[in-house]
Amino acid sequence: MGLKPKWIWYYGDYEIYHSNLLNSRREAYGDDYPAFISYPGIHMNVGFVRECELAEATAFRVKANGKYQVRIDNEPQRAVNGVYSMPAGKHELIVYVCKIHGLPAVFVYGDKIVSDETWKVSDRTWECVSVGCVPGYTSPDDNVEVFPFCYERVDYVCETAYPNGTLYDFGKELFGFLYVNGIGKDFDVYYGESVEEALDTENAILMERNISEKRVKLRQRAFRYVYIRSEVPAGDVYAEYEYLPLNDVGSFICDDENVEKIFEMSAYTLHLNSREFYLDGIKRDRWVWGGDAYQSFMINPYLYFDREIIKRTILSLLGTPPYRQHVNTINDYSFYLIISVYDYWFLTDDSDFIRKIYSKVKALFEFCAGRLDKNGFVCERPGDWIFIDWADSLDKEGPHCAEQILLWQATRCMKKIAEICGENYKSSVDENKLKEMIYTYFYDKQAGGFIDGFQSGQRVVNRHQNILALLYDFTNEEESNLILEKILLNDEITQITTPYFKFFELMALCKNNRVEIAQRSISSYWGGMLRLGATSVWEEYNPAMSGKAHYAMYNEPYGKSLCHAWGSGPICFLGKYVAGVRPTSAGYRTWEICPNPGIYKSFCATVPLPEGKVRVEYTQGKINVLSDCGGGVLCWKGEQYPVQKNVPFSVSE
Repeated sequence: MGLKPKWIWYYGDYEIYHSNLLNSRREAYGDDYPAFISYPGIHMNVGFVRECELAEATAFRVKANGKYQVRIDNEPQRAVNGVYSMPAGKHELIVYVCKIHGLPAVFVYGDKIVSDETWKVSDRTWECVSVGCVPGYTSPDDNVEVFPFCYERVDYVCETAYPNGTLYDFGKELFGFLYVNGIGKDFDVYYGESVEEALDTENAILMERNISEKRVKLRQRAFRYVYIRSEVPAGDVYAEYEYLPLNDVGSFICDDENVEKIFEMSAYTLHLNSREFYLDGIKRDRWVWGGDAYQSFMINPYLYFDREIIKRTILSLLGTPPYRQHVNTINDYSFYLIISVYDYWFLTDDSDFIRKIYSKVKALFEFCAGRLDKNGFVCERPGDWIFIDWADSLDKEGPHCAEQILLWQATRCMKKIAEICGENYKSSVDENKLKEMIYTYFYDKQAGGFIDGFQSGQRVVNRHQNILALLYDFTNEEESNLILEKILLNDEITQITTPYFKFFELMALCKNNRVEIAQRSISSYWGGMLRLGATSVWEEYNPAMSGKAHYAMYNEPYGKSLCHAWGSGPICFLGKYVAGVRPTSAGYRTWEICPNPGIYKSFCATVPLPEGKVRVEYTQGKINVLSDCGGGVLCWKGEQYPVQKNVPFSVSE
């Protein structure tokens, strides 16, 4: 078998390049709407280096994305009919590539010399680092500036004639290109996630106007419904679905058939937003957001367990130091990204990736630590956005408790990341002192938990910081029980209305043995969207709303995303806490199955593992397990049973 060449580039530049493209594509009402964040730059002039030791002379070819020069032992080389020659012996091969507008990359191929991940690269300084390469670019004809998606034709399921045009229903939310053939005179196209949006030609967010071609392929859009306003009906209308080929392993069914539908709706939502990176939603922003991605990272291993999209997304969000603003300008999102890096390592044991990005993670943490107030608290500096959640009830005057708990968790993760990379990192943030200060300023024993903030004097109690306290084991058992009793299980405390923090709440409840409550929440909250005809999970859902009010957000009648990745949380909850599958050491070297049927009388779950899958079934008081990987332990009714590879076994109550 011959050597397999790959396109290579400066590590991290591919992700930054494609992230910048992505963040510049948004539009609304016919106008461009590039992301409001600072766009990081890439290395435009680089040198790819390989040490070669040859027993005999060899030949090779070079294909570069940009202008290039080949040097052997620092001497410029000339190709003969496109072929370079290297004599026998020990030599240094360098290919310099420069591209001002694009992604400098190179593809070297021959019998003895090929470009691959063993090469090094420099930005024309003395320092060399590992190159970047990803699956999918293995031919000299590949274009590294085009992301390798897959495509599939999708036809509409029904059409409805109107006096001035036709409405096409594609049956469910999708993302891709629309093809319109046979009109041949001016017509307009309006897209909608709902019927109401597609037919509202004044307020539809996505549209194309004054199209005159007889056969046209329109730009990528998210839609379920398309309204074509034209005097003449179209001869042929169809969509080309653009997607990333990720194969589902995870599944969940139980005696409540709606739970299976919720799982499938959540899975489809995550797939639509699994693209170059994890997106927030496919209609409106189509941007990479740190908090949204953090949740997608948590859901990923319970649906298809793909490492590459996690790494790409982390690299895109890290960008390039030095940092002058928080991730997406949002304080909490910087902390979530640092936490995500450690969580990725624990999920995969991929220390090589952690070492490659360590300097960036450390720089981001130090940027965050350098913007604290005199008490060591996260505060809002010029250009910052204290987000936390879409919730009007939050008291954000002065330092907010949720931010401090996130800083505490990020500090702990930063310390562990440094240890993985062999550094005894001395942080300027003392996690023990910070915890003490959080209790001093934010803990209210009478309220049974943490207040939003102290500066306003209102001592408002919301769920968010208390959810994070449980999620990150910030509180002791007694305090956790008080939070559950007085806040999370107290209907007088303002309810969460986004699937984003609803997911965090589910996980916090389950960590504290309240699986039954979380199960009922899935049926009522996610089930509520399902009952309203949702085919993907919404950005926000308030059961008190009705009609078109469900679609409004950001002072726009259709501003709400009806396909938002942060709504896919039930996948993780059902796999991690009902089926009970989770790692107990990095990379699943050891793992456990701790099933908790809760209110379900029976269930059957398939949960991905790094190198396979496990099926967990509960029926008639019996647990059945079959795994194609060993190393696991089934914990059931106080007993532990080893899980052996490809050996089915059952345990009864």
